[in-house]
Parts: sequence; structure tokens; C-alpha cells
Amino acid sequence: MPKIFGSSLLGILLASLALYMLGFIWYGILFEDLWISLSGISKEAAQTNMESMGAMGFVWGIIITLAQVLGLAYILNHANAARLGTCVKIGAIIATLIALPVMAYNVLYGGSSAKLLGLDYAHLLIGYAIACAILSLFRRRGALASEA
Repeated sequence: MPKIFGSSLLGILLASLALYMLGFIWYGILFEDLWISLSGISKEAAQTNMESMGAMGFVWGIIITLAQVLGLAYILNHANAARLGTCVKIGAIIATLIALPVMAYNVLYGGSSAKLLGLDYAHLLIGYAIACAILSLFRRRGALASEA
């Protein structure tokens, strides 16, 4: 199986699928009403937006998710991380020190809700931890020997 940033292609695809499905469950089932109210749009407007994008909405969602997982895999590879705990910790750090501050710009300058930021951050914190956990299962085993 080909490797991308020290992780097998299968691991990249499974981590991407898991992160994508978490987003569907998070925003489409568990916190749909909260997300709708915090984002300031109606359910009808959200539905209309999804319908107007058609299949491309899903395609772009998958591409964005894949890009995030590739970024996680790159950082895990650079850190030479393969152990489950180390990979999950790195995912949590990335969510907290990179994703959260980037999303905070929208609160500071875009008028978005701090509560929405919290909902989005929790999604990425859990999602990155899960994706990194999956990637750890598909990391090259040579990394284990040198990992602290």
C-alpha cells in the first residue's frame, strides 16, 4: 500500500471518512438546531444552500476534509509519531493552537458568535483526535523505535 507522509493511503482515506462522518453527525444530527441558531440562518436557508450546491457541496466537503487529514499526516510524519497517545495529543494540539486561533478571526472580525466558535472547536478537537488515532494505526512502524 502506498504511503503518504508515512501513513498508508488506506489510513488517510479512513481518517478522512471518519472526520467527514463526524461532521455530518455533529452538525446534521447532534447539534443541528444549535448550529442553525448560532449561525444565524434558518433551516430553510441552509437546505436551499445545500440544494444549490448539489453534489459539489459534498465533493468540496470531502476535499476540505482530505486536505485537513493530509495536514495532520504531514505533521505526524514530521514529528515521527506513531504511538496512539502521541498522535492523539498532536491532533489536540493542532486543533487548539492552529485551528482554534484561525477560527477565532471570524469571531473577532467577522461578527460570528463565540458560542459557534466553541461548537466548531469542539468538533475539530474531537475530529482531529479521532483522525490522528486512525492515522496512528497506519503509520510506519519504524517511527515507534525513535519516538519518545
